[in-house]
This record gives sequence, structure tokens and C-alpha cells, in this order.
Amino acid sequence: MNLEHKLRDFTIVKISSVHGKGVFAKRIIPKGTRIFEYMGKRVSKENLASDLENGLTSMIYVLNLNETVAVDGERGGNDARYINHSCAPNCEVLYFNEIPYIYAMEELVEGEELSFDYKLNFYKEAIKITAEQKKEWFPCNCGSKNCRGSLFLY
Repeated sequence: MNLEHKLRDFTIVKISSVHGKGVFAKRIIPKGTRIFEYMGKRVSKENLASDLENGLTSMIYVLNLNETVAVDGERGGNDARYINHSCAPNCEVLYFNEIPYIYAMEELVEGEELSFDYKLNFYKEAIKITAEQKKEWFPCNCGSKNCRGSLFLY
């Protein structure tokens, strides 16, 4: 844990009703607050499939950084990796000098679960999956009014 996170101490990780573990506000987090960096090993997207096959990652905590690089929160990550997806998120990922940070999009109250839109997408046009496959393979459990049913963008 870096010094900034220790001083700010905004969040706690605990069991989520959305999926597995989640990140929750320990106190009010004002709108626009930078909560923390999404940390992890930077990996070439070309290597992700072989990393998965070789047991180096489960790909559960992979965040898009740019066209060719992802951040794998499973390797060297912090609590940010436990933020669940929502189609109606209360946080967003903003990038500064290719460093992803989690920001509050609205005031978060004590006990509220943090979420952001994962916006999953394939970058290679050769990979095509149907909307039904997206929902089956990457289901969304956010329960929001306008839920897409999948972590993928359509």
C-alpha cells in the first residue's frame, strides 16, 4: 500500500453481492476524488493468451491500458482490482501518463460499493463473438436499470 492510500484510507475490500469481492467506501468520498491507482504488471496483449495457458494469470483483473498493453492486477495489483463492473458506474478510470486512476463520478456514501464500466472489447477484428456469447461468457451482475447483460460494450 502506498503512502497516499494509507493517508486517504477511503476504501475496504469485502464480500460483494454483485460478484466475489468488492471495494466499498469506508467514509464519504467526494465527487471527483482520485481514490487510487489501478496497479499491476504491464503486459503485452499479445502475451495474455499464453500467460493464461501457462497459469501466470486468470485474466480476471486485466485492465486495458492502450491498444497493445494491459495492466494485470492479479500480478502486483492493489485493492482496485476488486472493483466490480456496473453498467451504471459510480467511478471511472482516467489515465495520466499511461497510469490508470480510479475517480469518483459522484459522491459515494459510507458502505457504498465502488464500480466502473469495464467496457470489454476485442481489438482484433478477426475475433467475433455474438451478443449471446458475450452475455454467456462475460455476464454482468450489476442489476442496474439499463444493464447490458454483459461486461462487453456492444
